[in-house]
Formats: sequence, structure tokens, C-alpha cells
Amino acid sequence: MPLHIRPATLSDAAAITEIYLSAFNNNAISLLAFPRDNPASYNWWYDSIIEEFADPHAHFLCIYDSLTSTSTSTSSSPPSQPSIIVAFAKWVDAETPPQSTAMPKWPEGGDHAIADRFFGTLARKHGEVMGGRRHWYLEALATRPEWQGRGAAGMLMRWGLSRVDEEGTEAYLEASPHGKPVYEHFGFREVDRLVLGLEGEGEEVLGEREFVECFMVRGVVGKEGK
Repeated sequence: MPLHIRPATLSDAAAITEIYLSAFNNNAISLLAFPRDNPASYNWWYDSIIEEFADPHAHFLCIYDSLTSTSTSTSSSPPSQPSIIVAFAKWVDAETPPQSTAMPKWPEGGDHAIADRFFGTLARKHGEVMGGRRHWYLEALATRPEWQGRGAAGMLMRWGLSRVDEEGTEAYLEASPHGKPVYEHFGFREVDRLVLGLEGEGEEVLGEREFVECFMVRGVVGKEGK
């Protein structure tokens, strides 16, 4: 059935939390920082998402699919029948203040040291790469594993990039090497990367000895290379 896009609401916070935890269930850093067998991990993400909804510069989007085939709704209006959220994204607009490098209090039971190291580096590199230039930031995009490859991510990308191009700004995101080709398809290019060694317990998570994250920028359309 066709997928639909709409702004997310506070009532979607539980589904967004569930999607994040399932979509990144093969991500070593996420598993170390937010153990899936620890209820505190779910509660931390749920509370964080609720708090972020209050930010006027944060734009949460949902992709949903009707659970029935009799819906007469269009892509611009949700169906009256029950529906399931299959993906979400958080875009941060170009008017937001610079990202803080202060780290939050992480959930009990997770690896706080690696969370500080990883997310602290992401925040610092974001500021270094963009250098104070106006830009939109794709902070999060996740799809339920069973729905990946069906076009949901593309819809969420196009929503944000249409606004990026309307405003004539750059766009920024972080991606795994696996996800990098998807973002390159939308005009992003890798400008730097983080290679984080996983010692001790980290080496046992998915058998990974290092973790790689790519920093990617999409230039102002029409100005690339000038």
C-alpha cells in the first residue's frame, strides 16, 4: 500500500523510540550506550524525544502505512483507518543555534564513556565542518527493519531537501559507511570520518573492533564547485 508522510506528534513518541531502537539494533555504539535489555534505555530515548518536540527548530516527520486497503485518504491527509508508523526523521532547520557539545546524563546500565566519546565527537565535528554556516541538519532517520528498501527514507530525505533548496542552504548529516551511498544519491559527499576503536567489551559487540561514522555535506544547489 502507498506510504504517506506527515508531521509527527507527541503521541508518536513511543513509536519513534521503538523504531530507533530496532533500526539501530546492529549498531555497536548504540548497543553499548543503550543496552536493549535495559528498560532505562527505552525510557531515556522516549523522554529525550518528548523534550525535543518542544524545540521550534526541530521537525519530526513520520512515514505511515494504512493497515487496510480501503483507505481513501491522500498523501496530504492521514487515513481514517488505523495505521502503522514505519519510519521517522528529525530535521533541524537553519535557524537553530549552534549545537552544544555538552553531553547529557546517559541511562544507567550503558557505557557512558563510549557514549561521551562518540556523541561528543559528533557534536564537535559538526561545528568544525560547518564552521557557523547556515544549514539544515538531518539529525536522525530510521526505518523499521522489515520496511527498509520500500521508499520511506527517500520520502523523508526529499521533505527536508526541498526546504534546504528553497532556502538556498547547505545540509549536513552523519552516516555509517553502509548508509553513505544512499546519501550520496541525494547529493551529499563525505568530508571527514570518525574511526573509533572498540576495546574490551566493545570488541565483542557484533565482532567489531572499530566503528566508523562519516561526516557528509550537501552544498548549496547550483553552487557546488564554485
